[in-house]
Amino acid sequence: MNEAPQNSFSEKLNDMAKTPRYRGAIFQIEADEKGQALVDCKESSLKIYLMVDPENDQILETRFFTYGGPVFTALADAFCAAIQNKKIEDLATVRVSDLELSLRDTPDVPALPADASELKSMELLITKIIESYPEKKIAALLLRENMEKIKYRTQSAEGRAEADAEWNVLSDSEKITRIENALHEYVRKVLHSDGGDLEVLGIQGNRVRIRFQGACAGCSAASGSTLFYIEDQLRNNVYYNLTVEPEEVFPGIGAEDR
Repeated sequence: MNEAPQNSFSEKLNDMAKTPRYRGAIFQIEADEKGQALVDCKESSLKIYLMVDPENDQILETRFFTYGGPVFTALADAFCAAIQNKKIEDLATVRVSDLELSLRDTPDVPALPADASELKSMELLITKIIESYPEKKIAALLLRENMEKIKYRTQSAEGRAEADAEWNVLSDSEKITRIENALHEYVRKVLHSDGGDLEVLGIQGNRVRIRFQGACAGCSAASGSTLFYIEDQLRNNVYYNLTVEPEEVFPGIGAEDR
C-alpha cells in the first residue's frame, strides 16, 4: 500500500476541514427544553456533542468543536455524519480506521499519517461517549417525568390552585430556600460551565431579585436567554407564577438591602 507523505493530508480531508457540516455546539439548556439527553465529551482539543432521545436511544443531532486543526475537524465531521440518526449502540461499531478510509482520495493512499495522534484521541473519545450515556439517559428520563408533573402544576386549574395554596403559606425565608435549592439543582451548574453565577438578593411578592456574577455579569444573554432560562426553571421547579429580575430592575435598592 502506498504511504501518504509525512505531514500531508488528502484533498478530501483538507476540503472537509475547510467546510465542515457539523461544527458547532449543543447546550444543556436546549436539550432540557426538548426533554432530550445531551452527551458532551472531550478528548484533547476535540469536543463532541450528541442530543439523544432517551426513550429509544436514537441520536437526533450531532455537533463538534475543536481548536485542533484540520485532522480533528475532518475526523469529527466524518464521525458526526456517520452516526446521524443512528442508535447509541451503533457507536460500538464505529471504527476510526473507517473514518480515516472515508477521508481518502483513493482507497490505497492514507488520508493522513498512520501515527497521527488524532486517531488515538478519536478512539478514546468514542469510548467516553458510550460510557457516559447511561447516566445522561437516566437524568433525561427523570427530567421528562418531572416535566409531566410540571405540566399539571402549571397548566391545569387544579394544579395551579394546589401550587398557590402551598406557596402562599410559606415565609419569605422558606421561599428563598426553595429557590436556592432549585438554582443549585437546575441552574448553577449550567452557569458555572460558562464561568458565571448568580446571587439571590431577595423576594418581593412573586418577584425574585438576583445579581449576576462572573461571566454572566457582563454577558448580553444575561438579560435575554439566560434570564428566561432561570425564570423558566424556577417556575417549573418552585412556583409557576415567579418572575426573575436582575438587580438593575430595582434602581432604589441600596447596599443595605442587598
